[in-house]
Amino acid sequence: MEYFIAFLIVLPAFVLAVQRSTYLMDYVFFVFSLNRGIRRLVDFYINGAFNPLSTISLTPLIVSAVLLIPALSRFHLLTPNSRNVATLIMVALGHGLIIGFVNSGVGAFYSLGEWMAGFGAFLYAATAQITPRVADRWMRSCGYAALIVAAYGWYQYYTIPEWDAFWVTEVKFVGYLGQLRPTEMSVFSTMHERGPCASFLAWAAIPMILNSRWRIIGSWATVMLLLSVVVLTLTRTMFIIVGLVAMLQPALSKGKGIGRVIVLAVLMGVGASVGMQYMPGSERITKRYDTMKDMQNDGSFKGRMSIFTTGLPWVLQHPVGTGLGSSGFGAGRIGGAGGATQEGFCDSGYIEVFSQFGWIGGLAFFGAMAQIWGELSSRIRQGGRDPFLHTGRVVLVGCLVFLAVGNIFGGFSLFWVFLGVSLNRMTKPAIKSQPTALPTTHAMPWDQPQTALG
Repeated sequence: MEYFIAFLIVLPAFVLAVQRSTYLMDYVFFVFSLNRGIRRLVDFYINGAFNPLSTISLTPLIVSAVLLIPALSRFHLLTPNSRNVATLIMVALGHGLIIGFVNSGVGAFYSLGEWMAGFGAFLYAATAQITPRVADRWMRSCGYAALIVAAYGWYQYYTIPEWDAFWVTEVKFVGYLGQLRPTEMSVFSTMHERGPCASFLAWAAIPMILNSRWRIIGSWATVMLLLSVVVLTLTRTMFIIVGLVAMLQPALSKGKGIGRVIVLAVLMGVGASVGMQYMPGSERITKRYDTMKDMQNDGSFKGRMSIFTTGLPWVLQHPVGTGLGSSGFGAGRIGGAGGATQEGFCDSGYIEVFSQFGWIGGLAFFGAMAQIWGELSSRIRQGGRDPFLHTGRVVLVGCLVFLAVGNIFGGFSLFWVFLGVSLNRMTKPAIKSQPTALPTTHAMPWDQPQTALG
């Protein structure tokens, strides 16, 4: 039954790919956001036991792999600079895979799959022959998936469903996530951890904050709902990223969007001062966030600083790195932990990137990030007005700041899609002195006009 359910989850992805439908990306958002919740229901009601190597947990990697089929066939549609970005990232992944296979064996391929989930979405979005309407729909689809996660998050906070309690007990997260009593446990909703849950919700909210065209039903009320569940995860870092991105938008866009920053600040201020007074369990939440007032003495902050200060000398002494599979999903699958991250450099993304990719791969990866910034800036100077251009630079900076506390690049996330769309030919301003027609190549099935589904 578990295999059958996994088959039912991945089947629509293959159908959409065959039909060349751009709704494939929309579907991927829902699979990534809901698959772990489905897995817990299957374990509790069908298996009657926790399966640490559940096939259902692999469905996000499978559906994201489907994105690579059309993406690789359209690789020639990338602009030269965008092609350089993709090539540099592939150099990093290739180096990490070779070294990782030597050190970790098959675990390197599991970790590669996790990285390719994000990078594949980036390539798909960058090469797709789409219109602004389709790109906007992708942003909103992520928002609707996040809305489901957020609504279930409040249900989880007030009730602690028995299938969730069963999972928390089996993976020995009691204590780490709080106690299995309503309002006394950190929310992780349909995700496998509270951190990924907070990250998914925050990145879904960021486009809604930055531009009204990406908001879904409920508008600002929905934004506050998503952020309220981020509060329930007790993950403080994402609020720093949300605030940073919101302030960077007007700073990098000559003041445009300052009104949205004010609206966000007012809503968050009212929510923090009024909402907390009536919410059960608010004392525990307030105590957690009050530590941000004294970051120098915060245990989490000091721990991350310790990882960085001990990790930097390690990186300098190991120019080749340990390769993919040394941490993250690959290490967890081989170790039988169902995807749990190993202890090490996982709380310092910069150190983890260099530990996995070595000097060569690490420099190639960050060279790709610099190329993204340069290409977006170049299109803006050429007169590009697409909102993905200005906002793409903001999103890139937010990702690089977040990398200080965790390697968010090593998996699927909305920002990968956002950066891909920002580099798509759709956002490239037309230059009258140059032909605007796409280069002629051998026709591929994916290059045909979109069907009604697309």
